[in-house]
Amino acid sequence: MRITNSDVKTIYFCPRKAQFELKERKIEKDQFNELFDIFETEAFGCTLVAVVDEVVSREPYVVKIRKSGKRVSEYHMLEAAFIGYVIESNGRSVENIIMESPFYSVFINWRPYVTKMLSLLSFFCENSEFKVVKTHLCRTCQYSGECFREVAEVEGLNFLHGVKGSSLEKLRSYGITNLKDVIKLYHIVEELFGQEKSRRIVAQAKSIIEQKPVVFKQLPEIRDGIFLDIESYTPFNFDYLFGILDNDKYIPFLAEGVSSEREAFESTVEYIKNTGKIVYHFHNYEVTRFKKLSKKYNINLPKKFFETFVDVYKLYADHVALPVPSYSLKSIARFFGFNWRTSLNGQIVVRSYAEYLATSDKHILYEILIYNEDDVRATELILRKLREFSSQKN
Repeated sequence: MRITNSDVKTIYFCPRKAQFELKERKIEKDQFNELFDIFETEAFGCTLVAVVDEVVSREPYVVKIRKSGKRVSEYHMLEAAFIGYVIESNGRSVENIIMESPFYSVFINWRPYVTKMLSLLSFFCENSEFKVVKTHLCRTCQYSGECFREVAEVEGLNFLHGVKGSSLEKLRSYGITNLKDVIKLYHIVEELFGQEKSRRIVAQAKSIIEQKPVVFKQLPEIRDGIFLDIESYTPFNFDYLFGILDNDKYIPFLAEGVSSEREAFESTVEYIKNTGKIVYHFHNYEVTRFKKLSKKYNINLPKKFFETFVDVYKLYADHVALPVPSYSLKSIARFFGFNWRTSLNGQIVVRSYAEYLATSDKHILYEILIYNEDDVRATELILRKLREFSSQKN
């Protein structure tokens, strides 16, 4: 098994997901172009492959790893330890490992993390089975459905939406160890979490057991509207695509470069104002980006403008329990039969756009447009399903 430094994060959070991915993926040297420096070593029966974005100096080595996040976490330290360990296993001396993103540039003190990194890899390489653990990675994981089915078969609590960590431990401490217990011991659940949250938890348990949606709170009126989804290139903090679906027509507002971001944003705002319709989106990203862009370009967007924005995720989270591994757009839409035409997700699309910037390959951009169109069409589908539920009572 060949493990790269980019796999460390997945192994850290969910070794089961990492195992699935590595079984399906073959990593060869020629997979990386000449822009990357690559080092290899063996450990615990696995081949460790360190791929660095930039070599600042070679005697001793100073290397740079590019990231897109806002802060450095422990798994970054472990990834740096992986890189330093592999390079030094090749007889080179490593002076510094730099991690850099649009939000930070730091020298990583990686040596104190080598022991923990090796312990993590030892556990991963020397085991063949890993238990199901629900993490934030489930939202974009192609294997989450398999994990969900496995847990649902034994009526486990892992995938109860909104219940995790201390809440799960609290349930188990009262002898509530499976989904039927949640329903049977409702009075205890209500005592622990209150009436509103307990109603949601019990509905979630029923939904998983019965494998069907359960409406636990009356839905508001679902009005006609348009659907919005934004694609961003986080390393540049750049919103390059504003996709709208209006009356089944996909309308992309595309910025060809950072310099045309304002024009694409203003065109999108103008379109929304002219329609006068409700703007449906999934989660709060679109509202957050609109507010930041309006401030960035000194464009006045009054409070009334944002009153037309409706988060479809919140409509589901606050009203409908579903038998899905997570309340991500892909999980919900796939439950209702929607299929994306590409293999992109929120993380992969950032790397795809980076490749587009480097190559100007129009096929890559075309695939991103398809992905964005599928996102707004998926949002439209799951809103349509809410209309079907809206006549149901508590």
